[in-house]
Amino acid sequence: MRPSPKTDALVAVDAALRPTGFVRRGHVWLQDRGGGVSGWLGFGVTGRVELTPLVGVCFRRYDDVCRALGVGFPPAPVVSAPLGFLMGDKPVWRWAFEAGGDHDAAAAALVSAFLAHGKPYIDTCAEWDALSRELVAKPGSLLDFERARKLAIVHVINGDVVKASALLAEERERVAASGDAYARAYRAFVRRFELAFAG
Repeated sequence: MRPSPKTDALVAVDAALRPTGFVRRGHVWLQDRGGGVSGWLGFGVTGRVELTPLVGVCFRRYDDVCRALGVGFPPAPVVSAPLGFLMGDKPVWRWAFEAGGDHDAAAAALVSAFLAHGKPYIDTCAEWDALSRELVAKPGSLLDFERARKLAIVHVINGDVVKASALLAEERERVAASGDAYARAYRAFVRRFELAFAG
């Protein structure tokens, strides 16, 4: 049985990434940076096999808390951004892999852009103390639906369960009257958090 076009594209990307130290782990690529820190690279896949790279940084201690709380799919990046967003002028958001085309050339172009623009992003975010201070100082840098949860986990890792609990209580109050999927999932998260860390 012939591999799918998506598989062909990802195999080409995997081969192009190998010299960079990024190794495929399931559906993402990780680069061990030591001390429980990993560079993270994932792909959105659309249409006729267009890959949209997402770049991020994972921390083992963050993943450990997520596992304890039953959230996310570790290894999960604490922060991430589309490669196109990081490129500045004339960004490329998607790399197309045409059926029967030169996948090696497309993969090499993608990896070249990643090394020029994505790897520096990983480098700047790979130190926990600096990143956690930045997130606490600029909570608006996190998406609305993840802000309270991620900041609470950051506070727990940094040893401030009281601040984490206060932040969660504020968001719980904000969604108290809502019955949407986010509010229900959030209330369940808070219950698990209180069982794990309260008292």
